[in-house]
Amino acid sequence: MEVLIVGGTGFIGQALQKALDLSGIAYKILSRRPSKANHIFWDPTKKQLDTSTLGSITHIINLAGAGIAEKRWTKERKKELINSRVDATQFLYNECSKHCPSLEGYIGISGVNAFGFDDSLSYNETHPFATDFLSGLVKQWEEAHRLFDKLPSFSIFRLGMVLSSQGGAYRKIAAPMKFYMGAVPGSGKQLVPWIHLDDVVGFIMYVLKSTPVGLIHVVSNNSSMKELTQAIALKERSKIILPNIPSFMIRLIFGEMGMLLTESLRIDHTKLTQTAYKTRFNQLSDLIYEKEN
Repeated sequence: MEVLIVGGTGFIGQALQKALDLSGIAYKILSRRPSKANHIFWDPTKKQLDTSTLGSITHIINLAGAGIAEKRWTKERKKELINSRVDATQFLYNECSKHCPSLEGYIGISGVNAFGFDDSLSYNETHPFATDFLSGLVKQWEEAHRLFDKLPSFSIFRLGMVLSSQGGAYRKIAAPMKFYMGAVPGSGKQLVPWIHLDDVVGFIMYVLKSTPVGLIHVVSNNSSMKELTQAIALKERSKIILPNIPSFMIRLIFGEMGMLLTESLRIDHTKLTQTAYKTRFNQLSDLIYEKEN
């Protein structure tokens, strides 16, 4: 087995590298700035890829995509969010179909924000896409992933908010808490589907070594934003003393992207619980007692 990681230097990718190292599985990483022997140059925006060492690749793990919550969703940013996922994956497929004769498995990452925002339903993998920007992005993203669906092993993971004190959304929420400036966004009642980083990596390794799962919601639980913020404050040995941040202020600051903080979504994860993989982090209290790496 030799794995090609797309997006291997990001939050999930770095943790995945450690797991692959521990398992003794060889891997290569696509990078715009290759700096190590196992890095392969690529620049999907310019349709450039060094294909000279792709012949031994047996599995692809595609984590690529510009950060959803890093910048305001201007017209230009929305285009970047789409291109970094859809166009990059289509380019990857075109090249791998010609230069990866040993390829037998593919895992693609997408998100649970495919149904709009409504917590009156618990959305499972069979529910149809909504028509908002995020849902459309996920739909196009998964259509690009499905270019690989004729492989013997093919899976798409729809991730909830990925939590870990090592980075990602956790660190953004925790940053102001050092100065006791943390606050709950919106009403605090809105539901947040989440999964711990260790379980994302653990499930990737499980599927990589065992059996494909097709399309699956990779979520451990749905917790309220108030519960999530308070759990992070407790882990950071801080307190929430400021009032909630009104939703209209979040929209003024973040624009359309602010809905990620203020709107509610309930995700069904029955399919995940029916696999042989058992998530380690199922309650926010598990996050509080998370061991530092």
